[in-house]
Amino acid sequence: MKPNDMDIDEILKRYLPRATPEEADAAGERVLKRIRALKFSDADEAPKTVPLTNELGLAILAAVDELQGRGEPVTITLKAAELLEEMVSGSWVPVILRMMERMELVTSSPDPNEPDALDKRTFQITASGRQTLAAARARAARGAGLLEDFA
Repeated sequence: MKPNDMDIDEILKRYLPRATPEEADAAGERVLKRIRALKFSDADEAPKTVPLTNELGLAILAAVDELQGRGEPVTITLKAAELLEEMVSGSWVPVILRMMERMELVTSSPDPNEPDALDKRTFQITASGRQTLAAARARAARGAGLLEDFA
């Protein structure tokens, strides 16, 4: 490599503009609206039940429900680990919570003392989240009933 050649990181930093978190969130919202517009006849119409089949996602949603609006990412992680009876990666929980918030399964509120602290936000389950959780539990119960036939 020649001494005056720039490495790829330097080129990207210099010539590729970086989106702010607000710009990234706004772009995410636009994409979500487009997807909903394709999937549903009315763009503002949200699904009643979201097909959430990921075991970790369901445990996180159940943890939010059980904590009744007092769950922060750390306490939700601990509760999900308790429900799954195994260790849960704390780095994934905030990402999944944000995804669930965009899917309107949960809502969050900032801490009044630290409004910018993302790790201090408290999460509550929405009606759509409760329906999704109930549907997942019903699927699990049906599956357990089918497995009893093989015992």
